[in-house]
Amino acid sequence: MKKITEILKDKKFTLSVELVPPRNGTSYDEIFRILGQLKGKVDFVSVTKGAGGSLRGGTLPISYFAQTKYGINTIAHFVCRERTKYEIENDLMDLYYFGINNILALRGDPPAGHKNEEWDGDYKYAYLLVKQIKDMNNGIYLPRVNIDQGSRKGAKTDFCIIVAGHPEDPTKEEIEHIKVKVNAGAELIITQMIFSFEEYKEYVGNLRKNGINLPVIPGLRPLISYKQAESVKDFFNLEVADELIKGLKEAKTDGEAREFGIAYTADMIKKLKEYGAPGVHLFILNEIELVEGLLKKIK
Repeated sequence: MKKITEILKDKKFTLSVELVPPRNGTSYDEIFRILGQLKGKVDFVSVTKGAGGSLRGGTLPISYFAQTKYGINTIAHFVCRERTKYEIENDLMDLYYFGINNILALRGDPPAGHKNEEWDGDYKYAYLLVKQIKDMNNGIYLPRVNIDQGSRKGAKTDFCIIVAGHPEDPTKEEIEHIKVKVNAGAELIITQMIFSFEEYKEYVGNLRKNGINLPVIPGLRPLISYKQAESVKDFFNLEVADELIKGLKEAKTDGEAREFGIAYTADMIKKLKEYGAPGVHLFILNEIELVEGLLKKIK
């Protein structure tokens, strides 16, 4: 399958979706139904990887079947906060053997209810994971404990290294975080969910002023109720545009709120495309109907 950077070269504007594996112990039929509906409608999907306490396995097999059964280019989320560097190398090899060559390299957040749990992985920052993936792309592998004197040379992997961007953090610290990821080997940025075109424009402009020229795909969460908007603000600590809040709050029915939210997101997509964004990545929480609604609006 294609690397996302190759897709961006071939297509001026991409549409992609983030999928969440089902809760452990529940049926996987629904996620495969969604993949079947997305086939031919999106350029790629990403499959999330929760921290251990979230109890959602399946990132690897869902990514694999998305590619082999449905022909959809796939990004596998990969978190480092609970892994040793040796576990990371082994897990990356699993992805490599299964032909999954797009990785969203993340530090990883603790699951709900585990905010104060201790880190037990080797890396506290995503750029260290990025560097390890880049080393493997260069054929550099970890030394075997008590056997090798230094790094081992081996076959070069061919991972496309994608990282997260955080427009909600307007500080210089975010710029520095992106810079170290770029220096470590990052090739593409997908942002945390944003709720206005202006937020994307300001973020990208700030990156460019600081010499960061990677493609930046905005992450969008279509909100279809006032309750969802309040949840995003409380749980993710993200700002939701006043216009969106007002429209959802004043909607007289659930259907009216849904229609407003989809129309608002569709208008954002059109503005982002006109501005020159390379695409949009939709956080739909497996609500496939949102994609159908947006496709009708943006055609």
